[in-house]
Formats: sequence, structure tokens, C-alpha cells
Amino acid sequence: MGVVIVAIITAVIYLEQGKATVTVVNNSTSNNIQSTNQTVNSSITVTTDKSSYNMGDSIVISGKVKPVIAGNPVTILILDPNNLLLQAERISVSPDGIFQTTITTTPYNWKLGGIYVVSVQYGSSDVKAQKTFYFAG
Repeated sequence: MGVVIVAIITAVIYLEQGKATVTVVNNSTSNNIQSTNQTVNSSITVTTDKSSYNMGDSIVISGKVKPVIAGNPVTILILDPNNLLLQAERISVSPDGIFQTTITTTPYNWKLGGIYVVSVQYGSSDVKAQKTFYFAG
């Protein structure tokens, strides 16, 4: 009679701060364990529909993230010319990684003319992008 050996292979995948760790455990009689690390290419882009705006204009902010993490929103910060936080927003990302929001300039918040910064962050704090625009006031 022959002997039959059944091997069960389990793969565990962890995603943390841009690294995917794949650990393969072979539960056969030889107890071999292998582990490899692979870098996941995380990226984010951000654009505005125009490069300058006037009071009362709407600013369309859009972009794309990769890879998409289900349930993880994009954080958008708008900084005024003095580098002070003017507005913060968290918006959902579509399944294909696209995000978009529209912000209207009003005299209540938008008091300074000059260069403004749109800063976006997704997932870990090292996945960021920035875009500047001019606001005439």
C-alpha cells in the first residue's frame, strides 16, 4: 500500500502603509515557511477645473487614487495664502478610484486674494498630492 500525503496551503495577505506582505505556510510534514514582501504602488492625483477663481466661483476638485481601499475616503484640505486651514472635507471614492467635489467661494470664508493650496490624502499619511490655484478675491 502507498502513503498519501495531503498538503494544505494557506495564503495570508496584509496591506499596511504601501506594503503587501504575502506569507505562504505549507502545512505538510516538511514544515516549510516562505515569506515575500512586495511594494504596492499607491498613488493619488488631484486637479482643479481652472487655475484661477473669483468671488462666487465654484471650484471643482477631482482626482484619482490607486489602489482603492473600500470604505476609505479622501481627505481634502484647502489652505489659504497664509497657510491656514480654510476648509476640510472627507469624500467617498468610487470603485474605480475617482473622487470629485465642488466648493463655492463666498465672502464669509474667502477673504484673502492669493495662492491657495488643495492638499489631498488617502489611506496612509504618505499618500498625498497637492495643487495650487489663484483666488482673486
